[in-house]
Amino acid sequence: MRPLSPQNSLLLTALALAASALIPLRAAPSARQAEFDALVEPAVRQAVRKPVTTEGGSLAWGESYLLAALAEMLETGRDPRHAAQVVALADHVLASRDDRQNLRDEVRGRVMPAWGSTKYSKDRRFAWAVHTGMLAAPMAGFAATVGRDAALKDRFGADAARLLRAAEESVAAFAGEYRDGPGAGEGHVVCPYLGKHLPLNMQNALARAWIAIDDATGRPDHRERIERLARFMKNRLRAGPDGSLVWGYWPPLTGEDKAFEDISHASINVDFLVLCHERGIVFNRGDLAAVESTLLRLVLLADDRVGDRAGPNVKFNTYADAVLRWGRLARHRPAVQTRLERFFEGTAARASSQRPLGLALLASPPVAGN
Repeated sequence: MRPLSPQNSLLLTALALAASALIPLRAAPSARQAEFDALVEPAVRQAVRKPVTTEGGSLAWGESYLLAALAEMLETGRDPRHAAQVVALADHVLASRDDRQNLRDEVRGRVMPAWGSTKYSKDRRFAWAVHTGMLAAPMAGFAATVGRDAALKDRFGADAARLLRAAEESVAAFAGEYRDGPGAGEGHVVCPYLGKHLPLNMQNALARAWIAIDDATGRPDHRERIERLARFMKNRLRAGPDGSLVWGYWPPLTGEDKAFEDISHASINVDFLVLCHERGIVFNRGDLAAVESTLLRLVLLADDRVGDRAGPNVKFNTYADAVLRWGRLARHRPAVQTRLERFFEGTAARASSQRPLGLALLASPPVAGN
């Protein structure tokens, strides 16, 4: 099948968004869901009006959070309006994929079915695994939810299959950059631009897309690599004060690391850790308890005093709203749920463009036995 032109993709986006307004709610929304809708409806309309871009990084650190918020809330509430919004936004994002624009990756020497940019690679066009992972994961997550719900599947099954194929194509473009090791049972992803392994958050963003794809297909095609990346990360977590876990942004393949990751990039790793735990991969309840301590005892000291890094802090509030993206931990740790609910009432959370994703993560029901 030939890929859609950007013009046809934008037409589909407009039609899907218009249709979403005609779909009735399944049930009366909660106050949080009503707030969510009030935030995402204008945000999606604004996003899909933007022109196609050649800078995929702007989508990965912008639209991906809105796309993830919609996919998460769809899983919780199964509201078909959210499904239609996912389709509209995903089609808009796909129109900017490099292969849809015939843009050549100047490092790899080929056109990638991924989202490239020049901003982070000294003006050379390069597709970063992290950007593609951030955008592909919610597309595949949407497909997984639709596949589990008969009513959604009847209405959105074709869209789900199409977006799942797009996510699979995108992550498959990086398959050759995975490596086993260096330790037993470990794995990592290398970067041809950097000439070395990726930071934790970059390879784990890709792994989150692998998880979502396996959920959608029902096949463990990526399971071994997910396990190996999870073990690579766990082996580089360090015991911190007050029963916490701390880690660096870019731990070496071998040798000691004394650095601490900023809480914004760390949110990807925390989310990956929880997703793995939920699937019985490497991380256990003790790890969740320790990360709770990291958040509550080292990072979120007060609503207006949020540490900059996943470790002991001396600087504060640079990335305060990033704690919203640690929210998947809340479904397993009631103290995290309670604390983040309070944080939502503060200035940093109210002003954050990532508030919809935080709302969606906290709307997820608690997991029994965790």
